[in-house]
Amino acid sequence: MKILINCYACSPYKGSEPGMGWNFVKCLAKLHELHIITERKFEADINQYFGEHPEEMKYFNFYFIEKERHKKLRKIYPPSYYWFYQAWQKKAFELAKELDKKHNFDIIHQLNMIGYREPGYLYKLNKPFIWGPIGGFNITPWKLLPTMGMKGAIFYTCRNIINLYQMHHSKRVNEAMSKVQHLICATKDAQKAAKEIWNKEAIILPEVGLLNPISQIQPKSRENNESFRICWSGQHTPGKSLNFLLEAVSKCKNKENIELHILGKGEKTKSWQHLASKLKLKNTVWYKWLPKDKAVEVMNSCHIFVITSLADATSTVLLEALSLGLPVVALDLFGFSNVITANCGIKIAPNNRKQITEDLSKAIDLLYSQNNTLQSLSKGAFERAKEFSWNKKADKINQIYTGLVK
Repeated sequence: MKILINCYACSPYKGSEPGMGWNFVKCLAKLHELHIITERKFEADINQYFGEHPEEMKYFNFYFIEKERHKKLRKIYPPSYYWFYQAWQKKAFELAKELDKKHNFDIIHQLNMIGYREPGYLYKLNKPFIWGPIGGFNITPWKLLPTMGMKGAIFYTCRNIINLYQMHHSKRVNEAMSKVQHLICATKDAQKAAKEIWNKEAIILPEVGLLNPISQIQPKSRENNESFRICWSGQHTPGKSLNFLLEAVSKCKNKENIELHILGKGEKTKSWQHLASKLKLKNTVWYKWLPKDKAVEVMNSCHIFVITSLADATSTVLLEALSLGLPVVALDLFGFSNVITANCGIKIAPNNRKQITEDLSKAIDLLYSQNNTLQSLSKGAFERAKEFSWNKKADKINQIYTGLVK
């Protein structure tokens, strides 16, 4: 089939949205004739890739449109980003109309960015229209906002209010939803919102994936006298809530034999380092940002991985942890609820600060003291990671494509 994909962010060498866009189109390109509209800043990366893999060029048809940028304005008013992003989407629509006249596409796919706030304009082409994976519907639990500090609480309160308004009153989102023939959601929250607000059924397909999940590796195990090593990774911002983990470890029965390995940095680094010192957590290593291979070494040296975020959809680092055989302990929220099962980790109910830290502490104590449970969850982590390969994700999207055009 001839398929037009709006893939604003697309790079073979970057993570996050650009990596997500590239991995989806790379896996789909051998199945169909893809025409991909993307932002011009990714052109150099894509050309470099084809320079290194010229045999793959025949599978792709890329079209590049430059987005106007105003860095000074964005510093003054960050939401101004959406003005120029919307302008780019209008240009993409004009190009799409010309391309459709020439190629007569069978399917239109609005792939990324995943945020539901910007559906683009390609749904106006009156062709079978697929949208997703989409996300951004997550409402940070109101009762946990005070745990983020004043700045974090104000920011996420405003975000929640704006999010609720946009979900129910965005004219163009409503128009796109009325046209979409197959909706793909990144999380259960997004799926639930689509049903409740627009009465749209959707499948769940997380926006993150793995190219080469590890198939066989030694499961994690701890020797009797060995320190129990916990890894945490992310930007040090209020929504990541590392303070939950620090407080939880301070309550652990064997905290003197627990090591914390903290990756990343940000505005909360000094505050969290001060909290760790106040809680007398002496076995804490702060790495800041490391090259990916070094970060993977740190993760792989640990026994478990902990996620305390109150604001993410699904994180790539979650899948990386599972692929290394790390049991994951995380809050039962957003995309983490979809990915983590009882076979590969432990989910913590996000009720209140005291309950969260106590339940985190209990989970850590359990995995510290029960090596059989640690090994079992580690084996489960490897198996779970296999389910999130990009090829499997592309297969699911291909099933949608073939179901629309018969």
